[in-house]
Amino acid sequence: MTDKIHVIYLYADQQTEWNCSHWRCHLLSNAINYQHDKDPKRFPHTAQMLELTSAINIHHPQVQKVLGFADIIVYQRNVLWEPIWDTMDYWRALGKIVLVDLDDHYPEIPPSNPAFQTWIQNTNEMDPSPTESLKIGLTHADGLIAPSTVLLKDWEHIVPIYYWANYPSISDWESTYRKRPGDPDFIYTTKMNEETEKLEIVKEEIPNSAGKIVIGWGGSLSHIDSFQYSGVIDGLKRLMEENDRVIFKFCGNEDRLQFLLDKLPKDQVWRQPGVSSGDWPHIVSTFDIGIAPLDMRPVPSGTGNEHGEYSYDERRSWLKCVEYACGGVPFIASKSVTYNEFKRYGKLVDNTPEAWYEALKSRVDSLPLFWEESHKQKKNNLKRFTIENNAKKLIDFYIDIGERTQAKDKMIFPNTLVINANPDAEWVSPEAPLYMGDPMDAKYGDHGSVTEELARTWWEGLDLFDEDYSLGDMMVYPILSTLNLQIGALENDS
Repeated sequence: MTDKIHVIYLYADQQTEWNCSHWRCHLLSNAINYQHDKDPKRFPHTAQMLELTSAINIHHPQVQKVLGFADIIVYQRNVLWEPIWDTMDYWRALGKIVLVDLDDHYPEIPPSNPAFQTWIQNTNEMDPSPTESLKIGLTHADGLIAPSTVLLKDWEHIVPIYYWANYPSISDWESTYRKRPGDPDFIYTTKMNEETEKLEIVKEEIPNSAGKIVIGWGGSLSHIDSFQYSGVIDGLKRLMEENDRVIFKFCGNEDRLQFLLDKLPKDQVWRQPGVSSGDWPHIVSTFDIGIAPLDMRPVPSGTGNEHGEYSYDERRSWLKCVEYACGGVPFIASKSVTYNEFKRYGKLVDNTPEAWYEALKSRVDSLPLFWEESHKQKKNNLKRFTIENNAKKLIDFYIDIGERTQAKDKMIFPNTLVINANPDAEWVSPEAPLYMGDPMDAKYGDHGSVTEELARTWWEGLDLFDEDYSLGDMMVYPILSTLNLQIGALENDS
């Protein structure tokens, strides 16, 4: 196994649409480099980000130099044109592991999503269409990564699939002040500092906000259907009419939802303008209760692989719930594949007004208890669900993909990720005995890694044979299964 992995993320978003690149490239790159800077001897791995189209000129010496250091190259989303495919083929031919990362269900984007015009209406007049071009692009990759298991299943017939969730940064969340129930609330705005000529976040207390119970949500311009079809608005309306202390704090620059917000008591709806990703944790920390509604109407895969009835929103990541968990905020979310792993941290409900009303009311009525429980869980959640604390897991993830890819293609190149695969033992006859038990269980013992290393390396450089059987090969881990096969073969020969 190579001792050092270098990952290059080719990000697709421009500055005005930075959200996806932030979660699928920026945070991952930062986490790898953070751990490397902290302890380069124990964590020698590094990462780098480049704008995707900057990598197209593969014959430029600087592009050759920068990408040439990579073991893993991750293309975000836009593998839609032949020049991009050419770069993918080139780096694969040199032994790099080339991956694509998707975090949206592009073949079935609904009309309410601003990307509908590009992906479905094909306003750029691409030939082939964007979704067909994406299919072609995926065939030039060694694997597809996504933060949704349902989305991955859509594409499994085209490319090997690998799941990696969205994890927030601990540096963004660990120092946020968690507002206590009844404390005054705040609005955050971005303003230009005339002295420094830089944008700064400004915190302003909302008048008469003490004693209010804030139910909050924030997001991008792709969630109209999540509110329209979840039943959450009607559930909120009933609760807010019963209890004038309940406030709905709607965060972001989405104005198209106003027709739904107009159903709620006017004085009980507060608008929080959009902020940068680094400032977003401060907003979440002002919520007494967070919500994560989803549109659960089924849609087809649109990729040629129908594998069950799932909605567009069930192809999203767990992002909303993981943010609430890391912020120590009690939350309610639509019951779905998307949020299933977070049912122990919050409440998952059916998409009916009654279910939303009952879940919201129970938390409003017992807010101090729910606040205390979520606040206590925050510390452990930051350890488990933040990207810095999953950096080693991320590197192991890439190594596993590299091993699978190179084992399949039988590719070993200098200065790139390589696999030291165990030799495949073959049965001498179909009747060779199979000894029961899982030899891999031994790997998880206290000294499993040491045993594996000794078994794999002690005989290297020595010619140890018993007739035609290599004793060294017999000791390559998993030792038990190899010995069982060899002994079984000898017994059959006798």
